[in-house]
Amino acid sequence: MHKRGRAVLKNPDLLPTTPSTDVWRNDFWGTPLNHTGSHKSYRPLCVLSFRLNYAVGELEPFGYHLTNILLHCLVTAVFTHTVHKLSKRSLTACLAGCLFASHPIHTEAVSGIVGRADVGAALFFLLSFLSYVKYCEIREQDSTHSLSATSWIICAGCFAGLSMLTKNKGSQS
Repeated sequence: MHKRGRAVLKNPDLLPTTPSTDVWRNDFWGTPLNHTGSHKSYRPLCVLSFRLNYAVGELEPFGYHLTNILLHCLVTAVFTHTVHKLSKRSLTACLAGCLFASHPIHTEAVSGIVGRADVGAALFFLLSFLSYVKYCEIREQDSTHSLSATSWIICAGCFAGLSMLTKNKGSQS
């Protein structure tokens, strides 16, 4: 069995009989992080999403693929919004969104079940970036340390953390 298939097919962390807290102590493939055979890929939010898929449809691939497609659509919408926010041009944002949605580099991340880590990390990274942009906009308008600005910088940090919990390199997406 290919190593990637093991992330879902042989991962004990997906099973309802395994305590959900094990997700936080195990690597992406369900091996304890302190085990010498662990890959050390720490992606608990991705594994939790697999666990949710398993709870709904067990190992039926349709649900896993549908989730990846829906996440890709969401990431594409957030990316398009990000480009529009930065360029202030609807046509530029629309073209960038279409290119992003259809670029071949995303094929594996969307069609391969384990590609969810990439898609999820990208989503949280973009949300972190947008939160930071909002923080900067508020700070530019109001130089005082307002509660609103503080909440946006906290959101940026939280989304960055969620990105890293989805894929351990989420901060580099």
